[in-house]
Amino acid sequence: MKWIVRLYILFVGIILTTTVGFGIAAFYPQPVRPVYPLDYARITVPQSCYATPENQNSPECKEIISQQDAEQKKSIDVQTKYNAEIEKFNNVNAGYTRTAIFLGISIGALFAILGIGIIKFSPLVANGIILAGVLTAILTRFLIMLASLGSSVTGTTGADTLGYVQFGILTLLSLAVIFVGFTTLKNLEKK
Repeated sequence: MKWIVRLYILFVGIILTTTVGFGIAAFYPQPVRPVYPLDYARITVPQSCYATPENQNSPECKEIISQQDAEQKKSIDVQTKYNAEIEKFNNVNAGYTRTAIFLGISIGALFAILGIGIIKFSPLVANGIILAGVLTAILTRFLIMLASLGSSVTGTTGADTLGYVQFGILTLLSLAVIFVGFTTLKNLEKK
């Protein structure tokens, strides 16, 4: 029966840690990386325009070359704008990561305090909650990234309803697992 106790402690730690990751992702959404705008219309100058100087100076070739130059300038402008957006994203993402890790460490510390507080009532549940505190403090950023994988590709400014539903389901499951530990598995703690 010792394996059930160990498995329960591990499961409590994992489900509480996952719940925290999904909760932070739901209520504090991760910034969305900008997507590079693709430009498919490429103007190519035919080789015949470069065959002789007379061909290169022809009105048709001059028009094509000027269109190509305009396209290159536009492409440079798009790249410059994209680079500015990436720099802005990197700055916002750095702040997000710092805050998310702070939240994870704080919630992990609260789990550890809660686990120590209930150790007299149920050492089994307390050990699971303390494990959840350690895992939450260490794995928060990774779990938020995993929880955000299902986010909209175009990005959202706020959390979507699915994130709240997932967090709610995980919270209910966590509470159910802890309740089972307090009631049903109480007799296994002494074995």
